Amino acid sequence: MGVLNLGYPVWLLLAVLAVFAALAYYMLRGMVSEWLRILLAVVLAPVCTVAVVAVAVVLSALLSPLYEPPVDSVRRPEPSASPAPAPETTVQETPSPTPSASPGASPSASASASATASPAASPSASATASASPSP
Repeated sequence: MGVLNLGYPVWLLLAVLAVFAALAYYMLRGMVSEWLRILLAVVLAPVCTVAVVAVAVVLSALLSPLYEPPVDSVRRPEPSASPAPAPETTVQETPSPTPSASPGASPSASASASATASPAASPSASATASASPSP
């Protein structure tokens, strides 16, 4: 058989049941016969225990917001590890005249300028470096 785990010792449960049974027995004195009083005390003790626990749980749930720390609504939340995305800006495009000869001329002009500048600069730099006397 499994272990009964109520979250508190079993002896505590038995002590509470015994106290409720004794109170029920005492309160029923003079109202009913002796045997009926014992029977009612045995039956009413667990019923009263469950009722008291239910009332305690409800009161705890109702009163728990009073014991929570207040939320500071003035304080701003701390920034998270990832920065917030920046708002997108809209750029208004202005129509500009595009001549048909200009785009075709630009790539060839820059290619020819860079092609002629690089080889010409390198041999002259190496020629001046070799012409200077070494100590």
